[in-house]
Order: sequence, then structure tokens, then C-alpha cells
Amino acid sequence: MDRINPFPGMNPYMQRTWPDVHVRLIGLILESLGSELPEELSAKGELAVEVLGESAFTARPDVALVGEEWRDGLPPVWTAAPEYQSLIVSEPTLLTVDQSKHRWIEIRSDEGDLITVIEVISPTNKRSGRAAYEMKRDSYVAARVNVVEIDLVRGGPRIVDAGGFEEIPSFRRLGDHYLVCVSRATVPGRREVYPCPLRERLPVIRIPLRPGEPDIPLDIQALADRCYTSGRYWKMDYASPLDPPLSEEDRAWAEERLRESGLLSP
Repeated sequence: MDRINPFPGMNPYMQRTWPDVHVRLIGLILESLGSELPEELSAKGELAVEVLGESAFTARPDVALVGEEWRDGLPPVWTAAPEYQSLIVSEPTLLTVDQSKHRWIEIRSDEGDLITVIEVISPTNKRSGRAAYEMKRDSYVAARVNVVEIDLVRGGPRIVDAGGFEEIPSFRRLGDHYLVCVSRATVPGRREVYPCPLRERLPVIRIPLRPGEPDIPLDIQALADRCYTSGRYWKMDYASPLDPPLSEEDRAWAEERLRESGLLSP
């Protein structure tokens, strides 16, 4: 069995364990940029917690009933005055609310100026967290911050701000594909779009910095392959179909790749 990514581009099966993939990709991007940035710039990972509502796009439940062991988290009830000793405090039903962690990368100067933001899109960004994500991204663009959006998630409505690129005939013929888009602070009305067809290598993209500074190349395919290896994703179940499913043609192609790698029985 091969222990290298069986696909020339993104392995679509890795989406099944997206939270782990997302953390690994963020770390690898930070590592890759860290040695290439100018001396007075630094790349840092940022984290925020999002509470998901009823429309959460995750495989986990939004709300779960919990047992008696969670009662330990409640503080003691105050002791009532003698005239109120007959009061019986009602016991609440305890619930856990799913919290989604939103991670991204910021490149800042030593003075604290925000230069570039790199977003690795998650399923939550496309569903329950869509409005918050779009507001945050648009505020960066309005503030003349470079924004890099990397969407390696199949399914869900497109959220990357790539204008009407999908109306261009050459792009429309790509079929199922991932997408990378760069909004450059010096040209806020332009988008640098990298369509990533399922069967092709992920691109080496340009990470913009301050005006006049050379872009930093970021090899997304190399990072996805390292993510596959470090996560030992050859251990995943490759026999069950993907959700969302591949087209019949792409499914046959993917299964052939998996059989050649020993990940799927002949």
C-alpha cells in the first residue's frame, strides 16, 4: 500500500476529517511562510470560536442532551433566608452547544500593521458562518489588506470572492474543482483566481506582501501531500462514497487511482 497521496491534486476523501486537515494545513502554511518572509514581517496563526446554530454545516449535532456527570459544572445554590426555606430551586436541563473554531493566518509587520490575511475555507464558512465570514473578509478588503482565500472543500455554495469567473467558458468546462482567490491591496477591484480541477495538481500561488515587495510563492500541493502523510490518511475508509458524491466519470477515475495505490480492493 502506497503511503503517499494517491491523487495528483487534493485528496477529496480528506474532507471527511476536515477539522484535523484544517489544523495541519494552517500549521504547514505558517511553517512554509516563516522562512521566506522579510525580516520585519511575521506570520501568526489566529483563532476564534464560533457558536453554531440550527443551520450548522457539520457532521456533529448542534445541541446534545448531557448526563448527570455535567452537573459538576454548576455552582452551589445560595442559601435562602429562613422565611424562604420552602423554596425549591428548579433544576435546569443542561445542554452543550457545538462551538466551531475559526482559524486563519495573519502576516503583520513588527509595528503591528496587518499586511495579509490567509483564509483556509471550512464547511462552516459556507453555511452557518457565511455572513460573519463575508463581513470579515470585506472589511479586510476595504481596509486595503491583502486577502488570500483557499477553498479545498467540496460542496456547499461558493463563498470565495472570485467575481463571475465561473461564467467564463474555459472555467465552466473544468467541472468539479477547488478554488484559490487573491485580493491584492494595491488593486482592490481585481481578483487573482486559481481554479483547481479535481484531477490536476494544486497550484503554486503568490502571497502578496507590502507594495514593492516580491510575492512569496506557496506550493499548496506540497502542503496537501505533507498533510496526507502526517495525518496518515491512507488509513481512512475509501470504500464508502463521498458526500457530496463525485460525478460518475470522476468517481470511476478516483476509484482507479485508489486501486492502483492499494487503498481499494480490485
